Amino acid sequence: MLFYPELVALMGVLVYLTLLLLAPLKLVFPVSWESLGYIFLCYFAFFFGCLLMAGRRRQLVRDKQGNSQFGKRAFWWFVFIGATGMAVRILDKWFLRGAGLVSSALESRELLADAAAGPLAALGGLLYPFCFVPLIIWWSRPTNSEKKPLAKWVAATLFILPAIDALLLLSRSQMLVTFSMMYFAAACVLYRGRLLPKKLIFPVLFGIAGLLIVSISVFVTRLNEMNFDLAFSIQNSAYGYVITPDATAVRLMNQSGSLAGAAFTSFMPMLQYYLHGLFEFGLLWDRADNQMFTYGAQHFAPYLKGLSVFGISSGFSLANPNLYFRSGIFTTFFGPLWVDFAWLGPLFMLGFGLFSKYSAQRAREGFLGAMPLHAYFCVVVFFMPVVNFMISGQGMYIINALGIFWIFYANNLRRQRQFTHRSVRNSVEPVFLKRRT
Repeated sequence: MLFYPELVALMGVLVYLTLLLLAPLKLVFPVSWESLGYIFLCYFAFFFGCLLMAGRRRQLVRDKQGNSQFGKRAFWWFVFIGATGMAVRILDKWFLRGAGLVSSALESRELLADAAAGPLAALGGLLYPFCFVPLIIWWSRPTNSEKKPLAKWVAATLFILPAIDALLLLSRSQMLVTFSMMYFAAACVLYRGRLLPKKLIFPVLFGIAGLLIVSISVFVTRLNEMNFDLAFSIQNSAYGYVITPDATAVRLMNQSGSLAGAAFTSFMPMLQYYLHGLFEFGLLWDRADNQMFTYGAQHFAPYLKGLSVFGISSGFSLANPNLYFRSGIFTTFFGPLWVDFAWLGPLFMLGFGLFSKYSAQRAREGFLGAMPLHAYFCVVVFFMPVVNFMISGQGMYIINALGIFWIFYANNLRRQRQFTHRSVRNSVEPVFLKRRT
């Protein structure tokens, strides 16, 4: 199932709608049919792109030997590249831009937002996503290969380093990306794309529980730094502006000492966090003033930032508060899509559907180069009702790095096959000449 991006997208919609129907929340602002129509049109274009690419690839035998030979040589190289990227990011954020010199995480976030990113930030953004590659290489090794526990733990630690780095700044999006991608990669590489194999049930449940606990702790820590009460923030936070607890939830939260009340108070911010984007997109769509557009500057921000570092392009100011109805709030996948491309958004989704289907087919064929990018595309399409992970969570940097890995692996595999072909030809040619003489 997970090798079909259209089904992953449907699964994300079903999870979102299920939570929306069951959550004890009420809407503050109705969502217009026009905004829902734009979302439907974008989903239709994505599904149509997947349909156009369906059946265009032939089923190949998994190249376990090629993966093994590549993995032995490349594993530690990508460990080094990913670790270097993380070291550069830590040096840039915590020392050069001074995030480690302040006392609170919120002050660090504000400081980083105000400080201009330099060449080191661009280099770290390019290299750190390679942290996700070594674990997938290790998982793809043949089952009878030599077991090296050190390599496994190094790869697993490197995989979660971006989440730990983001957690120090009380950011949850990178943590969601990391653990979601780990699930999709494990299911695709180890269990041939099955949705929930038996061996993954406990790790998935444990991961969801851990993710919720850490997310709640991050939210409470933020509130403590701002001197806000949890119950007050649920009804007055940025998320509570569009979706608030209903009468039943409010009554339970007001029961001091009640287990149900404590549970509702703890989990309500997570439900608001997950569900508010659709209604925020409705506000963006129905805004009274004229919409400002960025013409692709959000989705292609890494390229513009790279050019601006060297003085080639000044780019757009994405910090303009007039781009969105309220800045800094999720507007599903389609809010940034609308601001970037307007009515060309469905055309972008058509291309995304084509390429995500192509990468899924290559991953299904056993092509290791496509597997990390396919796993990340699963994260993007699953969470489309919630957030745009092409721009949030350093998404386009991740896509760039995993695309580079695809090209590197394909080039390595081509050279390997050419070498094998020449070796076979050289070993056969003397026999052929001998028979002729």
